[in-house]
Amino acid sequence: MALEKTQTRKRNLMMVFGAFAIFFTGYPHVWSLYQPYVMEQAGWTQGQASMCFYLALVTFVFGNIVGGRIQDRYNPKIAILIGGGIFSAGILLSAFLIVPSPVPIYITYGFMQGFGQGMIYTTILSIAQKWFPHKIGFASGIIVTANGLCGFFLAPLSRTLLAAGGPKFTFLVIGSAIAASWIFGVIFIKNPDKELGDKLMRSASQAQIQSCGKEQHQYTAGEMIRTKKFYFLVATMLCGLMSYFMVSPVSQIIQSERGISAAVAASAVMFGSVVNAAVRLLLPTISDKTGRTKCVMGVTVVTMIAMITLVVSRSYVTTIAIILMYGCYGGIMGSFPSLTSSIFGLKYSGENYGIVMSGIVAASLGAPAISGAVTNAGYDMNLVFKIGVAFAAAAFIFIILLERELKKDSKDAVVKQEEIQVEKEETICQL
Repeated sequence: MALEKTQTRKRNLMMVFGAFAIFFTGYPHVWSLYQPYVMEQAGWTQGQASMCFYLALVTFVFGNIVGGRIQDRYNPKIAILIGGGIFSAGILLSAFLIVPSPVPIYITYGFMQGFGQGMIYTTILSIAQKWFPHKIGFASGIIVTANGLCGFFLAPLSRTLLAAGGPKFTFLVIGSAIAASWIFGVIFIKNPDKELGDKLMRSASQAQIQSCGKEQHQYTAGEMIRTKKFYFLVATMLCGLMSYFMVSPVSQIIQSERGISAAVAASAVMFGSVVNAAVRLLLPTISDKTGRTKCVMGVTVVTMIAMITLVVSRSYVTTIAIILMYGCYGGIMGSFPSLTSSIFGLKYSGENYGIVMSGIVAASLGAPAISGAVTNAGYDMNLVFKIGVAFAAAAFIFIILLERELKKDSKDAVVKQEEIQVEKEETICQL
């Protein structure tokens, strides 16, 4: 349905400033640039420094759940205000806590950053989908692409700032920019007006009835976790991301061991970021027309091919496989917000997607544990990559099971609708 000029302007401002705020939620992924500086200044070990990244990832998911609940039940501005405040405060405080004990930065850079980011992330995603209920893939794609572009732009900026003023100066500059992003977000990011929102939802529901023969049920979080669909969805995310988390930390080392120049290996990160962002935008948009489960199936197949290539290749093809893995990561992260909403509805999409993201927690914790166990046992990284192939194959199986469950639900709904229609006709005949 066409929007009035005022509503169109509100929607466009929401998308612009929503993307701006989401952009900074990719900040933990440039932590590897900060590590050497922090380790040298504070005297940390590699393991102590790496923990900052994993803590931010884990707490990110819990922030999604809390932010999603606030957005769904109260007001999105509250979630953005609280989440943004925690996020920016965590980064700004980190500037003054580069000390021998890593615990203070674990709290600020790890817990505060991750939790605050999560509250912002799911809130803005949910709002974008509510403005585009007919094109939730497109809306999600625009927003999550901004997250994927963070590494592309903030990596060179961080390198420059770190070289000029060290981590304290860099944290203060980036933290201030983050604060500006959520302040603009509080001003411009909002749900559609109630009347317009109801019209958009009714229009989307009518389209759903025409295509599927039924109106979509709006699942609460409690209803969602009692379905098989939820567990197939989380299992697909877990297994689909496991391969990426196994490859990403060792991508530079593997290329170096296989005789690939440092310049080419470094370019894999740059090109990988571009592919990651492009897939986040294109795949959800394509899925609006071709089907979301089909797109995720394609991602799992490409993941299998890339991981097999890493097992057998000893040439520059390794670099191509690593770039493909960045794209597969973008495919999962870009597709799942709209896939979750298309299955469980838009009404409680914020909290629901936050819970589905538990798959990320399991993958981000499981991948380093498996890789560490393999290497500590004396095996090389090829075994890790073979395990990655198995996880990608498992993701393919789970998405097939999910698709079958969705088809079964759709068929059952049609049968139930026919039974209701027959009962109505019999009642009319009796009268």
